[in-house]
Amino acid sequence: MGLNGQRSTPRPICVIGGSGQIGERLVQVLSERGWPVTSTYYRHARPGAYALDAMDATRVHTLIAQVRPSIVINSLNAQGGTDACEADPELARRVHFETARHLMDAARAVKAKFVQISTDYVFDGREGPYGEDAIPAPLSQLGRAKLHAEEYALQYLSESLVVRTSFVFSWTPHSATKNFVMQMLEHDQRKQVLRVPNDQVGNMTYAPNFAEALVELIELGAHGLYHVAGRTRCSKHAWALRVAAYFGLSPEIIEGVSTTALGQRGPRPLQSGFRLEKVQAVLKRTRLMSLDEGLADMAREMGVVGQSVGR
Repeated sequence: MGLNGQRSTPRPICVIGGSGQIGERLVQVLSERGWPVTSTYYRHARPGAYALDAMDATRVHTLIAQVRPSIVINSLNAQGGTDACEADPELARRVHFETARHLMDAARAVKAKFVQISTDYVFDGREGPYGEDAIPAPLSQLGRAKLHAEEYALQYLSESLVVRTSFVFSWTPHSATKNFVMQMLEHDQRKQVLRVPNDQVGNMTYAPNFAEALVELIELGAHGLYHVAGRTRCSKHAWALRVAAYFGLSPEIIEGVSTTALGQRGPRPLQSGFRLEKVQAVLKRTRLMSLDEGLADMAREMGVVGQSVGR
């Protein structure tokens, strides 16, 4: 109860990057579960969301102090990708570590729990799939910055939760940033060939399913480090072929090549992906999906009927 016997307003959960692929789904799932929730955006406005450039420490502290959330979830889809960060290590530090540090410091100031969403790029991809006890060894500037953010969260924020995931996809027709499956759909429409690495292996993760799992972990009071991803682990090329078969796309748009042939500036972990035993032992309500299950749900959202090849 608050002052004068009035009932206190519950402190909301604040989703940073609520206009992104994962953030938008988190807002949806949290709302459906009855949580008071607010969110931020950087470029793509959402109704009721706050504009926020997380590189602005003053603005971050002001906003978090104003909202006074009980939990802050960092789901920022930062503008600096792997290749851009490799060309500019300072960019990697600013957008993937400093933004997270600003958010963590602001969350700590209002005694909010912090959730950091991270990546398999903290590993070198030589001995995957990786469990939570595997020793990180990032190859890229982006991976190093992400690892520093993880370490800061786990060292300086009590009860913080760090969740790693990989190869996230979903139906995002209005997003300016296209996930891999959306890229495939566009290439098929334009009859353009998409060169896909056949030696990059990871777990294919359906964003709505990831959001359901993360919300359940939050509700269970989980803290520490968890790997949360889809159950299917395969190469990106095999993923592309499966998407093509499911949605009836032309296989001719897919050209399987080595990562070396792509000439990408930033190194990628090759034999990556996750072991999921830890999170599967904890989750009761949420079942992590296979690739086919994710594609089926995506097809339902799209209003199309997928093919049943190989299921």
